Amino acid sequence: MKSKRLNRQVCHHPHAASDRRGAAHALIASMLVAFGITIAFSIDYAYMQLIRTELRTATDAAAKAGAENLARTRDPDQAVAAAVQFASLNKVGGRDFQIRPNDVVLGQAVAGQNGQWNFNAGMSPYNAVQVQSKVGGSGIFSQVELFFKNLTGRDGFSTSAKATAGRQEIEICLCLDRSQSMILRSDSNAYPSGNTLLYPRSYYPSTALQYDHSPPHPSASRWAALRDAITVFLDEAGAAQSPPRTSLVTWSSAARQSYFPRLSSTDVTCEIPLPNASTFTWSSNRTAVADRMTALSSGPLIGNTKLSDGIDEAVRVLTGSNSLVQSNKIIILFTDGVWANCRNPEDAARDAASAGVVIHCVSMLTGSQTVLRNIASITGGSYNEATNADQLRTTFRNLARTVSIVLTE
Repeated sequence: MKSKRLNRQVCHHPHAASDRRGAAHALIASMLVAFGITIAFSIDYAYMQLIRTELRTATDAAAKAGAENLARTRDPDQAVAAAVQFASLNKVGGRDFQIRPNDVVLGQAVAGQNGQWNFNAGMSPYNAVQVQSKVGGSGIFSQVELFFKNLTGRDGFSTSAKATAGRQEIEICLCLDRSQSMILRSDSNAYPSGNTLLYPRSYYPSTALQYDHSPPHPSASRWAALRDAITVFLDEAGAAQSPPRTSLVTWSSAARQSYFPRLSSTDVTCEIPLPNASTFTWSSNRTAVADRMTALSSGPLIGNTKLSDGIDEAVRVLTGSNSLVQSNKIIILFTDGVWANCRNPEDAARDAASAGVVIHCVSMLTGSQTVLRNIASITGGSYNEATNADQLRTTFRNLARTVSIVLTE
């Protein structure tokens, strides 16, 4: 009897299970619709963020290109044209970006007492370029279409960005590797032939020791390529309206030659200190650096690659008594080898970054060096590779043109 009563109770509502399944299906369907709309909004939002990032990159590049051209040519029309051109070399939303000439404003960037830079549009003499970029709105570049405009009810996306760049007061330390490998060819790991500066062969048990103990080849060695690249750097830097106060640090490792001329080397040497701003003249600064590079070319190169010692000394120079608080402090670090027998250079780079120093790294015939890339990344600098003398000169020319151009807004 109990079983019959239970069966009658269970069968009393034959459509209940079906109704519950229908309600569940409806709930799931509505949740899927809501989930789909959420995904659509998320994708479009992520795309809008990408557009903002691409626009920021294009705007920064245009402002820096205009400022670099202004500092080099001192021609306002050329500076505006350079900004417009470099903007077009960037893509936003998959299209070549565009700005109008009247989106570029020249003026003067002035440091405030709070450490911030203030841009005064139209004030001369010009030392800064401001670019105002737009996607959609009143800009020449139309708005970006979104993927789910029919679902989200938004046809497109408009945004804007502004960047100001100018040539600012900078202090530079050329931080150069003078280790023994710098006597090798500038395009390979062989000794250069025809070195007229070699000491007599009779002084040494082998030809290799003769090369290792003699001055580098005056034109075919890596040191000669570096010396010529520094000359290019000095010439390019000197063409600017306000050439940078420049110091020189060289480094290798402490060592002593076993044969003639039995010279010793130090870990690091400040060859040319940072000039005092009150007595600085570019002509004397340039001459001092160039003459010291020539003097170093006349003697043997000794030692290994204690790279972090060079960084530490360069930071000390750029944060010493001759450094100005408002100046941008820049190390140009050159090496042809792999660091050894010193603390991790990335730790030295972190100390440099804490001191407000930017490091631009240049490597020669070392392949892609992760540690140099990391040094540049840690300090906000750039990483550059060269495999021959021509590339090295081009690298230093480009650095001279761009290191003093900074974004002030």
